Amino acid sequence: MSSSNRELVIDFVSYKLSQKGYSWSQLEEEDGNRTDFAAEEAEMDGVLNGSPSWHPPASHVVNGAAVHRSSLEVHAADVRQALREAGDEFELRYRRAFSDLTSQLHITLSTAYQSFEQVVNELFRDGVNWGRIVAFFSFGGALCVESVDKEMRVLVGRIVSWMTTYLTDHLDPWIQENGGWERFVDLYGNDAAAEVRKGQETFNKWLLTGATVAGVLLLGSLLSRK
Repeated sequence: MSSSNRELVIDFVSYKLSQKGYSWSQLEEEDGNRTDFAAEEAEMDGVLNGSPSWHPPASHVVNGAAVHRSSLEVHAADVRQALREAGDEFELRYRRAFSDLTSQLHITLSTAYQSFEQVVNELFRDGVNWGRIVAFFSFGGALCVESVDKEMRVLVGRIVSWMTTYLTDHLDPWIQENGGWERFVDLYGNDAAAEVRKGQETFNKWLLTGATVAGVLLLGSLLSRK
């Protein structure tokens, strides 16, 4: 698992938590004090612990992840800032959809992974693009915030791991084939999304190509299923 990918996920999740008055470092410290709980948790079922049911491709992912570590490390600060700004703009543009999503979340310790997997599979069902990657991060961040809201802080670390695994195993190859994170910064950096928003039609084409909007609107319904 790429450490750079994990750092990127943690930065985004930490940023989203901070917007709601929560502290990633505090959550991390609490997790560190749960040694006994973690030992018991390790004995539970794989899905409950968030073991992915997807399987990464063969050597292509390994090579892609290796290249990705290099490009992401070189441009880490720019990538993190661009991702934060794009996530904010995405959620602003589709605030109602995200409001419905967070109000319909019915997550528990035993169902959180299933909900995460359902939504992510739906989001990338028709392929990968930058807009869906932004939606992926925004969804993960919203899920972490909702977990803390519902007093299930232990889920935050799990969600970060699920996001990192999916990013490394499934999104890295596409990212490398489409200009790497440098290309993402070119498109989304310097608060580009806010500038493009001045023309809604252009913004829709630029940020949410394909079925991304439909995927986001389906998040709530998928997560509300019992």
